[in-house]
Amino acid sequence: MAGTSSTDVCIAGGGIVGLCCAYFLAKSGVVVTIIERDSIGSHASGFAYGSLSPLGEAGLAEDILPELIIAKMGMEIHTRFAKELPLETGVDIQHRFRPAMDLAFNTLDEAKCKSQVEWRKREKGFHAEWIDGDSARELVPSLSPKIIGAAYTEGVADVDPYRLVLALTQACEAMGVIIQHGDVIGLNEADGQLAGIRTTRGELSCNTVVIALGPWTGSASQWLGLPIPIRPLKGQIVRLNSPLTPVNCSVGWEGNYACTKPDGLLWAGTTEEDAGFDESPTSEGRDEILVSLRKMIPALDEAELVHQTACLRPLSQDGRIILGRIPQRENVIIATGTGRKGILLGPAMGKLVSELVTDGYTETNIEPFRLNRF
Repeated sequence: MAGTSSTDVCIAGGGIVGLCCAYFLAKSGVVVTIIERDSIGSHASGFAYGSLSPLGEAGLAEDILPELIIAKMGMEIHTRFAKELPLETGVDIQHRFRPAMDLAFNTLDEAKCKSQVEWRKREKGFHAEWIDGDSARELVPSLSPKIIGAAYTEGVADVDPYRLVLALTQACEAMGVIIQHGDVIGLNEADGQLAGIRTTRGELSCNTVVIALGPWTGSASQWLGLPIPIRPLKGQIVRLNSPLTPVNCSVGWEGNYACTKPDGLLWAGTTEEDAGFDESPTSEGRDEILVSLRKMIPALDEAELVHQTACLRPLSQDGRIILGRIPQRENVIIATGTGRKGILLGPAMGKLVSELVTDGYTETNIEPFRLNRF
């Protein structure tokens, strides 16, 4: 982008959140430009696990409930995406419903699992129950004989993140969304009003700016003049060729997970590392994942490591999303802080941003997620 151009809305960031913002805005007839420093979905959005579990897998109620309304909205939209995006783009995003089990190895694990079941089973559209170890191994025969039971949940799903990003990109471009490479380095203001943005490749006039830079959102603090408490949380995933140990539902323990995906590979993760902006896969991360995986599924001697990825997830200071207008700047909206739930929450955040731009408000109360809470 050389010189100056114009658009209705400029979105800084081409990950799952930015793409979903663009998708819903374009559906409403808004002219949108995405500014992406690298390639679309080349960071966390393209390398995530893709779990769609509004009630959380291996998660406690206090971790999930603050964002539950956003998570359930995300789940609804994903279910629509499963029908609409393949028709719009021809891309199979490999969305599928499958059960999940949070595993218990001891009485402490059991108490946590039963606590999860108690609140999950009250949520409409889901089925949750405690099952014993033998019942768990009937579902996944390769599970450890040391497992004494599991919190079993139906109504959850997963999707292939890379295919989802590809489909959203194609759908956006078909609706006229412009995707340009560059880095947003500042705002242009005239008479105290937003006039546009400055990028490393030129200037862009716009009426609204959406900041969806993921773990790099903190860089906007410099040109917004206010702190944005976001840090990168590194996570690694391995994919194994393990045809003798199929895992036909998602299994989890202490924040780790494993599932055989439609590509036939056993996906397992994840680490939580404070490693700055280092996105390199490491042998230490691989070994940490495999130790946890072998605790859940011991018989992996014939498994072959096919792929290992690492990505950075945006984690806010209090662990909750940041969503809404920037204080004192009505035409600047921030959407970030999804942590490990970016694929699930991204579509809902995109829809809410679209409502803010087109209607001026959202029917869903997003006040608890605004930046001014810090």
